[in-house]
Amino acid sequence: MNWKNRVTDILGSQYPIIQGAFAGFGTSALAAPVSDAGGFGIITAGALHTPEGLREDIRKARSMTDKPFGVNLSVGLCPQIDEMREVAIEEEVPVIFTAVYRAEEHGRRIHQAGLKWVHKVATVHHALAAERQGADAVVIVGLEGAGFKSISQLPTLIAITTAARMMKVPLIAAGGIGDARGFLATLGMGAEGIYMGTRFMATRECPISERYKQAMVDAQSWDPKYRDRALAPPKAEEYEKVMKEKGEAVTGEWLMRLERVLIKESPDVPRDWQSDFRDDDPEVAVRVTGGSLAVGVIDSVVSVKELIDTIIGEAEQILSQQGNLGSLLA
Repeated sequence: MNWKNRVTDILGSQYPIIQGAFAGFGTSALAAPVSDAGGFGIITAGALHTPEGLREDIRKARSMTDKPFGVNLSVGLCPQIDEMREVAIEEEVPVIFTAVYRAEEHGRRIHQAGLKWVHKVATVHHALAAERQGADAVVIVGLEGAGFKSISQLPTLIAITTAARMMKVPLIAAGGIGDARGFLATLGMGAEGIYMGTRFMATRECPISERYKQAMVDAQSWDPKYRDRALAPPKAEEYEKVMKEKGEAVTGEWLMRLERVLIKESPDVPRDWQSDFRDDDPEVAVRVTGGSLAVGVIDSVVSVKELIDTIIGEAEQILSQQGNLGSLLA
């Protein structure tokens, strides 16, 4: 079956399946295998710490695959972000993703260089803003997902179906997606691709603790440890307190404090992200995923190729059994 659509045209990938960005470990170790298997891998600039480190990892990825991959820049959190962007441009990475904060200036520079710009947001309001600012495609993350959250975030189903009625650029869905049913459901909602973070973490190539991966396999999405972190609102007093700090602290530090509040963690407890990803304590799985409900569809740790092949194979089987369900790729 041909899975080509506007998203695959932008990315140059075989399938509209995108690997999410990872602050602590989003390197070529995972991005290259994802692209090689027909998806679209992403190197997270911040995980490489320096522009030189990013350049080296981009070149390493190119030694591992001849398929296209992207680079993610988290605005407000990525160190030396302008320099990181220029490295991605100089290395002719075809698609640059931005996230967390408004990225219009980065988008203009990316387009000036003749590359594609995709922006990731947590709300429909910000998706519309990204479209107005010129993004080639927009990722909308529903409440079910991990990553940076928003007080105005909606569940994936409502966010995508609402945005699809209002937007002209291609939409990419994220949040709670990890199998063929979720993949097809998002196409039916009006998205033209999926963006998976948590599910790609439970793959053999992902450079995190094996006990952590097993903890995700063992987890259930209805467990309050995951459900409440994803769906319950933050404590009003903590949210109001951190919002009053905006403009008083360094942007990156304030954003991290805000994120901690939104995923129901104390913003005042020190956090070592790098050690978290290597920790042997299964409870770290809850903390690092931010309560992503995609754990509910993770039943095994497989290779990246097995994961993508299974999603595509089962999706085609479902379409065949259901009489093709119309043209989801139009």
